Formats: sequence, structure tokens, C-alpha cells
Amino acid sequence: MRKWGVTFFIVASLAGCREDEKLVRVDYQNSELHTSDGQMITETEQVRKIGELFEKVDWEKGNVKVQMNREEDLKLTFFYRYDKNMPERLEEFEIWFNDGNPVEIVDQNEHRYGKLGAADGQKLEDVIK
Repeated sequence: MRKWGVTFFIVASLAGCREDEKLVRVDYQNSELHTSDGQMITETEQVRKIGELFEKVDWEKGNVKVQMNREEDLKLTFFYRYDKNMPERLEEFEIWFNDGNPVEIVDQNEHRYGKLGAADGQKLEDVIK
């Protein structure tokens, strides 16, 4: 059984990316590696699939503070480009895979908690591997 504390506030929606922004890169780090070195995904099709899967996340209404009972399985950093002359905008996520149950996600930037269905969670895991 998972335990977490939840506090609600108002927050913006996930697609957090503005119309003029484009997801251009996803970095990831498996927590089992316990290193600061992660992997980078820049292949357009993989990045697009990851972005599409994140559009399916069912986010809790409001801003939440989540405390999980185990370390995340994966950390993702999304890199959005909105102007080639400006730095990329970053969003950080922590992911928990749960053996056939919905994947749990914490959005560190927006302080929100969401779930992705088990089938889509498996697709996410497959795209990243």
C-alpha cells in the first residue's frame, strides 16, 4: 500500500507546453544506476511518442505534495524549444512503474501527481528502453 501526503492548490494543465513550444529531447535516468549520468533521447519519433503518452496522464486537480514509500524507477527531463535563439525550457518528472497497475508520475515543476494507465505505462517503458 502506498502512502503519500496530498495538499491541493490550483495549477496549470500538463500539456504545459505552449503552442509555439516543441518537445525536442528527453533525458532519463534509471534510479537503480544511482549515478548522475543519464541517457538522452533525441530521435524525433521516440520523443514524439513520449510526448503523446504524457498527454494521456490523468493529473490530480490542483497542486499536490507527494511522498512515495520507495524511490522512483525513472527520472525524465523534457526539453522544450520555443525559439532557436533562446534556451530550452525544462520539465522534470519522477516515474514509478507498478507491475500491471497504473504508472505513477510526479511533475516536479508543477508539483502535481498523475497516473498513466498500465498499457500506456508499458508503452512508455518500451519507448525509453
